[in-house]
Amino acid sequence: MINQSRLIQTFLDLVAIDSPSGHEAAISQDLARRLAALGGAVESDEHGNLIARWPGQGGWLMLSAHMDTAGADTGIKPQIRDGVIYSDGTTILGGDDKSGVAAILEVIQSLQEDGAPHPPLEVVISVSEEVGLAGAKLLDKSKLLACRGYVLDSGGPIGTVVISAPSQDSLRITVFGKKAHAGSEPEKGVNAIRVAAEAIAAMPLGRIDAETTANIGVIEGGTATNIVPDEVHIRGEARSRDNDKLAAQVVAMAAAFQDAAERNGGRVEFKITRSYNTYRLTEDTPVVAHAIAAARRLGFAPVLKASGGGADANIYAEHDITCAVISTGMVEVHTPHEHIAIADMVDATRLLAEIVMTS
Repeated sequence: MINQSRLIQTFLDLVAIDSPSGHEAAISQDLARRLAALGGAVESDEHGNLIARWPGQGGWLMLSAHMDTAGADTGIKPQIRDGVIYSDGTTILGGDDKSGVAAILEVIQSLQEDGAPHPPLEVVISVSEEVGLAGAKLLDKSKLLACRGYVLDSGGPIGTVVISAPSQDSLRITVFGKKAHAGSEPEKGVNAIRVAAEAIAAMPLGRIDAETTANIGVIEGGTATNIVPDEVHIRGEARSRDNDKLAAQVVAMAAAFQDAAERNGGRVEFKITRSYNTYRLTEDTPVVAHAIAAARRLGFAPVLKASGGGADANIYAEHDITCAVISTGMVEVHTPHEHIAIADMVDATRLLAEIVMTS
C-alpha cells in the first residue's frame, strides 16, 4: 500500500537538494543511496545517470524520470498549503521531475513491503533532461534490458498518457555586420543587432499550428553603445510532431535572417542540430493500452495527449524502447507558481503501482 506521508516526505527531501541541469552530483549520490537501500543493483555512469534493477517475473519493465530541474534556481523551500505543495514563490518547485522520482521510489518500497508480484524492474533516472534530453542521449542504451516502460514526466489529470511528442531542431545563428563609430560615422557600419531584430520580427514564431512551435530564446551581442555592433549570437528552436512542418519552419526562420542580412549588407551563419525525434503511439500500443486499463480500474478517466515538449521517451524510442509518458499531476512547471496537489501525487503513485503489479 502506498504510504502517503513517506511519499510526501521523500518528495520534500528531494526538492530541497539543489539540482539544476549540469549540477546533479548531490542528488545523484542521494538517489544512488536510496535505490541501493531498497535492494536495487545500482549503476552510475560518468555523467551521473542512474540505473537500478530488481528481479521479478516476466519481461523487463522500465520506470524512468529525471533528477535535474529547469533553469538555475537553487535554495528551493517547499511549503504545504491546503493540501498543495508550492515553493516559497521565489523559485520553481522542482516537481518536474522529482514528483516522478518520488513516485518510483515509493512504488518500489511499497511493492517490497506488500510482497506484491511484479516484473523485473529497471529504473532509469537521468541527468540534464531539461537541456535537450542530454542525459538520456549520453546514457549507454545498449546496457538497458527493458524494451517497454513508463516515463513519469507530464502534467495533466491523473490518467493522462502522452502518446506523441515532437521533434526539435536547435538553432544557433551568428549575424555579422561591420563595426563603426556610432556617433561620428554610423553610416559606415552594419548593425548586426538591427539585422537580427528585423529577422526576428519578420519570422513566424510562437504557436505556428497545432503541431508546431518556434521560439527565439537568447540573443547576445554588442560591446558598447558608441560602437555599431558587428556580431550577434542568437539561439532558438523549432518543434513539430510533423517533420515536414518542422523542416518548413526552420527554412522560414533561416530565410528571415538571410533576407535581413542581404538588405543591410550583413552576413549570417547557421548551425541547425536535431535535438530529438518525434514518436507516435496509439491507444492500442501495449504500454498505452495497459496504462488505460489500469487507470480505469482505479476510477481515473484516461486522457490521451499529444505533447508539445520532448521527454526521455523520445530518446528511448529511437532505440526501440517504447515508453508511455504519464502524469504526476504537476502544474505550472518551470515557473515560481509551480505546484502539485498531494492527492494527485498519491493517485499518480497508486496508478504506477497498479501498472507495475499487472504488467
